[in-house]
Amino acid sequence: MFSFSFPDCSSCYFEKYQDLATRGAHAVEHFTINGSLFLAVANYESDTDEKYNTDSFIYKFNDLTGKFLLYQTIGTHGGHDVEYFTISGEHYLAVANVYNGITNRLNSVIYLWKGTSFFAFQNIATKGGASFDFFTIAKEPFLTVCNHNDDGTQSINSTIYKWKNNMFEKFQEIATEGGRASAAFVINNESYIAFANAVTHSNLASSVVYKWSGKHFTKFQTLRTNRAMDVKSFYINDNVFLAIATQSMTINSDSLIFKWNGSQFVPFQSISTLGARTWHSFVMCGQTFLGVANQQEILDSRYNKRYNIKSEVYRASGDQFTEYQKISTIGAIDMTSFEYKGYTYLAIANSGNKNQKNINNTLYRCT
Repeated sequence: MFSFSFPDCSSCYFEKYQDLATRGAHAVEHFTINGSLFLAVANYESDTDEKYNTDSFIYKFNDLTGKFLLYQTIGTHGGHDVEYFTISGEHYLAVANVYNGITNRLNSVIYLWKGTSFFAFQNIATKGGASFDFFTIAKEPFLTVCNHNDDGTQSINSTIYKWKNNMFEKFQEIATEGGRASAAFVINNESYIAFANAVTHSNLASSVVYKWSGKHFTKFQTLRTNRAMDVKSFYINDNVFLAIATQSMTINSDSLIFKWNGSQFVPFQSISTLGARTWHSFVMCGQTFLGVANQQEILDSRYNKRYNIKSEVYRASGDQFTEYQKISTIGAIDMTSFEYKGYTYLAIANSGNKNQKNINNTLYRCT
């Protein structure tokens, strides 16, 4: 029987460290440039007349105060995701725009760091741009964008771009159905990419794993999922896992963790979640943890929802993931973690509820 094995360590728990002003935040990303720590937040919707055409925020950590301060704003249209990456020593930030109040057909934008701030570098045409995922194959950079909605149509292609001549060029289109997220990973020196599909009108849309053939990606395995909102890959020792966040429109459903058995992914564990939007894996004190951002609880079949619910952190223990800590959130969409000066931090993007979008993201520190 498979079993997790970790060194002993003292337990620590996340406590609120700082509130960060946001506007219907849908994503949060941390990164470091020249020793400085940043948090980028993709803001989806404001309570003001700006609505979806609101700025997204970049915060910078101030070592004197020990807090993040607003450093730069970036104009976005329904900001839905933010992805940091580097190519040849240059720093980039890809921001996905999903909706401007009229259409989903928008440019998402890649920004380039120029010494003191980010500047627009390249536009990427998207149809409800839901997420970006950067990865490399044989040191060659790729960038996947998941297209979620073409003004009401969810059965549309997502696109993989490849870096060429100092910019990204379209490389391959992948058929997706309400594509929400992708995750690239490597098993035994072979490259794969998984897509989370979340068709609005069909809760049982399958998610799909593709394998690199040497020239392009080919379909490898179909995973039966229930309105998948996110997929994340992670490793524990020599074991490979895929965590898929699911969000049924009618009931609260289990999210799924799959494990690689040597030839394909097989079900490993199902975890009860409340409108899960993302999984996030991290290592703390030599142990592997999984955080899940729970956005909402479905109260009845008429889609009444409660947004003031708890997200959770699970710990790998024995032969499964067990509950470690509940964290109060308001419409949680995303989370990220990082270590800085001996502490582990967890940042959670709160999107708010039906009546209020301009609420705080919360940064937690493990003590």
